[in-house]
Amino acid sequence: MSRRTHRPATLVALALALAPLAGCSGGVDAAAPVVAAPPPPEKAFGQACAALPGDGPGSLGAMSGLPVLTAIDQTKDLSQLSALVKTAKAKDIFDSMENVTVFAPNDAAFAKLPEDQKKALATQQGAGDLVRKLIVVRDLRKDDLQDKQYNSLQGAVIKATGSGEDYRVGGAQVLCGSIRTANARLAILDTVPAFG
Repeated sequence: MSRRTHRPATLVALALALAPLAGCSGGVDAAAPVVAAPPPPEKAFGQACAALPGDGPGSLGAMSGLPVLTAIDQTKDLSQLSALVKTAKAKDIFDSMENVTVFAPNDAAFAKLPEDQKKALATQQGAGDLVRKLIVVRDLRKDDLQDKQYNSLQGAVIKATGSGEDYRVGGAQVLCGSIRTANARLAILDTVPAFG
């Protein structure tokens, strides 16, 4: 009696244990490949990040859900860059971008430029030239700025150096870097960078 009682229970337990393997014709070899997890979101870094609004337009949280050009338009210290994009008629370039990095000189950076450069940037060609130099077609995280160089959208070479919290791009200090927007990563600079 006891054998008849326990044997069917044992068979049922064994069948349930093997059921998940029934559809796997290749056994262990057919197991799904392990997919590496994406890197964790990187926080913005730099001495000026704390000066951004805590919420609302221009805040890190608000920018993360906006296209990069909209984020630039809403950031108080980037009004000159916003105007430069308009002069260059480059809105379509920004609207079509994905996973790029935009180096964004702040208003004080443009104020430091010599008069001849300011005049050149008042033309569509001059503005467009600089706008394309400020874009790198790569999503550059903080670690990517350690003694590397990249080609800009315009073809100019831009050099990045630094470590810890001190990073420079084309000689310009990164005031607040790794700012995420919906389609790009943004880095606010204190100077218009030099290009190779």
